[in-house]
Amino acid sequence: MTTPPHYIGDGRITCKDAMDSMMYGLRYKGAITYWWGCALKYIWRWPYKGVREDLEKAKACINYLLEYLPGGEDS
Repeated sequence: MTTPPHYIGDGRITCKDAMDSMMYGLRYKGAITYWWGCALKYIWRWPYKGVREDLEKAKACINYLLEYLPGGEDS
């Protein structure tokens, strides 16, 4: 499968590799990691696609993520 250019960035690291790195050994699972990854995906590709909709989608993903956090960010 070929990675679309808006997920490759400047060619030094792909969005997938960045996600793998940031989520390595994470204590959260399920919906929390899903919404976190989705938010990163939209933030990552926004500068390359230049679509405001990607930032709106990232914001929605972060709002969903906040709903799933057990007891807040320090849990």
